[in-house]
Amino acid sequence: MTEQVLIVEDEFIVANDLMLILEKAGYKVCGIAASVEEARAIIRENKPGMVLLDIYLKGKLTGIDLAHELREQHIPFVYLSANSNQRVLEAAKATGPYGFLVKPFRAKDVLITLDIARYRHKHSLEFSLRQEALLQEKLTAISTQPFDREKKMFMAISILQPFIPFDLLVVNNIKNIQEHRSFEAFLRIGFDEYQAIGVSELLTITGLRMQEWNKIQTETISTITPACINNTEFQKACEADPIKKLVATAFQVNAVLTQPVTTGAGETYVLSFFNRSSDTWHAGHLALLQRLQPSLGSIISQEPIAGNEDPSTAPYKNARSGTENPGVISRFEGIVGNSHQLLAVLDQVAQVAPFDTSVLILGESGTGKERIAHSLHHMSARGSKPFIKVNCAALPPTLIESELFGHEKGAFTGATDRRVGKFEQANDGTIFLDEIGEMPLELQVKLLRVLQEKEIERIGGRSSFKINVRIVAATNRHLEREVAEGRFRLDLYYRLNVFPIILPPLRERREDIKHLAHHFAALACHRNRKAFNGITPKMVAELETWNWPGNIRELENVIEQAVILNDGISPLELKRPLNTGVVREPVLLSPLQNVSTAQSLTDIRKMQDDTEREYIISILRKANGRIRGEGGAAQLLNLKPTTLESKMLKLGIKKDNL
Repeated sequence: MTEQVLIVEDEFIVANDLMLILEKAGYKVCGIAASVEEARAIIRENKPGMVLLDIYLKGKLTGIDLAHELREQHIPFVYLSANSNQRVLEAAKATGPYGFLVKPFRAKDVLITLDIARYRHKHSLEFSLRQEALLQEKLTAISTQPFDREKKMFMAISILQPFIPFDLLVVNNIKNIQEHRSFEAFLRIGFDEYQAIGVSELLTITGLRMQEWNKIQTETISTITPACINNTEFQKACEADPIKKLVATAFQVNAVLTQPVTTGAGETYVLSFFNRSSDTWHAGHLALLQRLQPSLGSIISQEPIAGNEDPSTAPYKNARSGTENPGVISRFEGIVGNSHQLLAVLDQVAQVAPFDTSVLILGESGTGKERIAHSLHHMSARGSKPFIKVNCAALPPTLIESELFGHEKGAFTGATDRRVGKFEQANDGTIFLDEIGEMPLELQVKLLRVLQEKEIERIGGRSSFKINVRIVAATNRHLEREVAEGRFRLDLYYRLNVFPIILPPLRERREDIKHLAHHFAALACHRNRKAFNGITPKMVAELETWNWPGNIRELENVIEQAVILNDGISPLELKRPLNTGVVREPVLLSPLQNVSTAQSLTDIRKMQDDTEREYIISILRKANGRIRGEGGAAQLLNLKPTTLESKMLKLGIKKDNL
């Protein structure tokens, strides 16, 4: 092994031990640096293939400062870390390391981590190159199409979105800005949906008069310097630039990436990509935009969008690709919403779906991890091939190996026939390993081999055979904590974590709740043969203020309950308070149900029992009569199976009722 490794560590004993471990394993150590300055000098002289990097170093600069430079130079690095506080670890993770080694470490840990880091770097670099080549090809194709400028711009920004994730793009012709004649922008309003914003629309959104807008323009000094501005630097930039401040206030954006583009005719435009997240941009985004300049310049150089010359008559332009139903995204079956948090996730899905890269989906229970896995499969070249789901939490440890890899006849007592395992069933397609954090350690070793060797062996088999399977895994566990506590293998974690997708909880995307509620209500009304006449504003307000510990799954259950309790003539209204468990102690029914105040409490409770009984039966039907396990009625109701069975006994619910 000839790969050069640089050790950046200010503790001599630790650095020397690392050097001995690496050299014994065949690595070449090109130097040991105790500070960022020393490391820079070694990197200039001998560009290493890998850097082992301590966070705390001699001098004013830290390993995190050097990590940003290594990332720009595409040099992979692994942090050497003692116990650090959460803030430091979060800052370190944000630099995109290829692994962590926690002191004190064993030789085996060092070598495994380096092996994983090399693997991840190789595949992420190949992935990035393939993506960028495809992006360049698509932009070039757009620039040669016989479309008008507006259509080309909408096509181009949709293709750019996964690589340069923005919520608002402002396109400034420097000449026009200096003459105070134009404003051109594109506001993202959904997946592949953008609103064209001219001066007229800007004035409507901000409430400014033309006179005030002209004054703001005269006070703004146009700059054409490439920059990525995040966090507090963005706030400072807004104070110095009235147009940035206006845009930030009107569209709630918190970071900007600016890049000048020169057209073939010699005109200069400045592209300003604004994002609602405050820590979005890095030098890699600027470098990509610079490489895309020729294609972007060709697209931008045509006639501008009509309407800027006469703001009072400019039409309200809106480009939509897909359904007109609010929040419904046609390319992602069953996924509803248009919050910027959800759109960022869908951008990642669209970005990675065409490739065979392993994907790890992270998020709380009920956030829609299986839906995302389905989308990854259906948007890939494997979409017509099998999609096989395995719930690692639902399988007994004694059966999971046979379930995954299959067995030969006579392999063990009870193996009366050959069994084809899930991996073999998924050949040429995708296998979705749900709740991967529940997989026993001994099975994790075998899964790691599948990832490395692309082959499996049935239990009792005499030889292994190759398979072609894409692996998508998901968990609601904090895998880094599981690794630290010895319940999940570090090497498997980094093999799976090549492309992580983190799903936000519903409480962090409240603007999607209304869309999801309407979507679930329409489906539930259809299933229950009831008319859907909307949802009352009061109910929407209650839904939007609830914290949703069960996320989308809990919301769906609440809507199902509301549909059953309502008559289908009036808009849906909540008939009982929101709670984390659908079944609860009796509460007084709404007056809408025509319950007389003179009725006895016994009658009221009887009515509630009847309603509760009807609802539980509907959920059991939805679960095909199953109480336990994944997708069972107990899970859908957020109840323990034993609690549900007791409730069924009390209410007289039997299988015959279904």
